[in-house]
Amino acid sequence: MSVVTPLLRRSACVLLLTTLAACQPAGKGKKDQAPPSGTGGAPAPVPAAEPSSTTEPHKPTAKELREVLATPVTQAEIDKIVNPKGLSPYVGPTGTVRGVVRVEGDPAVAEPEVLAKIAPECKAAQAMFEKTPREGAGRTLADALVAVTGYQGVVLQKEPAHLVRGIGCAWDTRTVAMTFGQMLRIAAADNRPYVPDLMGQLMPAQLFAMPGAEPVSLPPRKPGRFRLVDAMRIYSLADVFVLPYPTVDVTDLDGSFEVTGIPVGKVKVSALLPATMAVAEKDVEIRADQPTVVDFTLHFDAKAYQALKVELK
Repeated sequence: MSVVTPLLRRSACVLLLTTLAACQPAGKGKKDQAPPSGTGGAPAPVPAAEPSSTTEPHKPTAKELREVLATPVTQAEIDKIVNPKGLSPYVGPTGTVRGVVRVEGDPAVAEPEVLAKIAPECKAAQAMFEKTPREGAGRTLADALVAVTGYQGVVLQKEPAHLVRGIGCAWDTRTVAMTFGQMLRIAAADNRPYVPDLMGQLMPAQLFAMPGAEPVSLPPRKPGRFRLVDAMRIYSLADVFVLPYPTVDVTDLDGSFEVTGIPVGKVKVSALLPATMAVAEKDVEIRADQPTVVDFTLHFDAKAYQALKVELK
């Protein structure tokens, strides 16, 4: 396996809904023959044409569209991506990789245009989007994607869904890593509604994550890179990476990560900074008796970030 690092451009699927309208032809009147001469009878009146009837196409309701959006990907589709050779899942000994990701290079870029769109009371959103990339003490790097690949065997995802929370007028992360076949679940974790839109996938209806309600479901229909935006707060963006394997993690503000359930043996550990798509990789040995510690330092190029930001608009 390998981590796909080039930028996956947005793509959209076209959903064609075809509805057949049944049409009843109008009745035609037929003039009767005139009675024989000398009977004094008048021609029979022409019958009135029956009104035409047309069956209106069914327009799906918002509820029906939401159910379509939440329809899970079929197991056959999942298997083509995550297990194309039809191998049995790996059941041998496993190990763990953990470490810290830091950033070097240019200082984080201030985002005054984004901050201007955020309401004063939305402190969490201000902290989330005031600079790119997000850094902690000692230049630890948040929102970095760490993936482990190159092991022998197939590791399947055990969690059916990945939860993203809306809180403080923003998503609770700027990077989401999930396995193809998982359900993306969006929850309102405060007293505000959130309207998730997965850019790169057709959204025929809006989903509303309401306070106190069950999370809404939104399964990605293909692997690749997407962007999760809140349609009520378009500054709130998260990169969504849908991958064919589950051995991934995303760093928090302290830069830490941990990937578990890795088959023992030689593997490749990769760290990705989505803001610039900068990558660092290391080959390590996974052991079942002790965690493998791997630290990364990713280079941040402010010019590359600005160029990529323009390209993604």
